[in-house]
Amino acid sequence: MGTERTHYQVLGVSAEASADEIRRAYRARMRAVHPDVNANVTDESQRITEINLAWKTLSSPQSRRAYDSSVLATSHTSVSSGTRSAETFITYSPARFPWRGMIIASIIGAALVLVAHAMTSPSVPRPVDQLLSSGSCVNIDSSLSAVEVACTEPHDAVVEQLIAIDRTCPLEMGQFNDRQGMGVVCVLPARPVPGVQLPGVPG
Repeated sequence: MGTERTHYQVLGVSAEASADEIRRAYRARMRAVHPDVNANVTDESQRITEINLAWKTLSSPQSRRAYDSSVLATSHTSVSSGTRSAETFITYSPARFPWRGMIIASIIGAALVLVAHAMTSPSVPRPVDQLLSSGSCVNIDSSLSAVEVACTEPHDAVVEQLIAIDRTCPLEMGQFNDRQGMGVVCVLPARPVPGVQLPGVPG
């Protein structure tokens, strides 16, 4: 739908933004909506999910190229639909949040990323910057907080998703605090953690 916000708009950057600009925008957006950081925010779990999806897509060069291609194709389709369709689009009020479009875009983006990944060599591991997201490798410290480490090094677990502090991870995942105060991370264990029993791992 033409009323959907792009991942760039979600993060407040242009489509030509550099990786560093996208990283800074993601950090700023997360701090602005997270209840642990901003006491004026009540329940922004929907926006957190939207921001995480934008970051996950745009932080990888391959998934970003695939996403850009899908957005460009959608734009061309909208232009070729004719004057009558354009007039109809203008008269409709924008949806509060385009769930259907986001789901379709996510499926298309995921498919394109998988195809691109299968056809190219593995990308260089991303640097450790303590901005946890899906796929980040972490160790669990003595305060039961997740600390990002390089995936090429031994690590305790892999982040599956980042959720709000008042949410609960699925039963098969471990639940730990993000040491940066960005919320709660749901993880799947990579190896046993000394002194810590992760949910879903036989003792």
